[in-house]
Amino acid sequence: MFSKTVYDWLKQILLTALMVLALSLALDWWRKPAQPPEFARQTLVTVHGKTLTLAEFSQGRAVVVYFWGSWCGICRHTSPTINRLHQAGVPVLGVAWQSGTAQNVAAYLRRHQWSFDTVNDPDGAVAQQWQIKAAPTVVLLKNGQMVHNTSGLSSYWGLRLRLWLAQWR
Repeated sequence: MFSKTVYDWLKQILLTALMVLALSLALDWWRKPAQPPEFARQTLVTVHGKTLTLAEFSQGRAVVVYFWGSWCGICRHTSPTINRLHQAGVPVLGVAWQSGTAQNVAAYLRRHQWSFDTVNDPDGAVAQQWQIKAAPTVVLLKNGQMVHNTSGLSSYWGLRLRLWLAQWR
């Protein structure tokens, strides 16, 4: 049998977790990007010269589109998680938001040993088209359509769960 103190402690942990979850969901709703109507068909070029469209990239599978910036402190904690997803075989496309030239972004990725493909957004035009309100923002796409989004810190297993759920949409 649990003592009253342990019961109160567990109750407080559960209530705190529920409040954090509710706050997180509210922030994700408020910060939700708006996918530009024809953006999935627009040709994008990564900092390493690879060309793709989001429609092709996400055809028949859930993918991660990761809006980040070299200036973003939280991104320094989320980017290793995104890179870990990439290394585990999850398709990832980064969008480097106002982080300098393509050469600057490529050097930054190399310095941190992050290998996910990244499109440079030097003037923030792509982030503005998507109405991105915070960095980092993670968008999950499937068949060229946004199926989920979150912003701020994200855990590896939290993103894996969201990707798994996105596969069923």
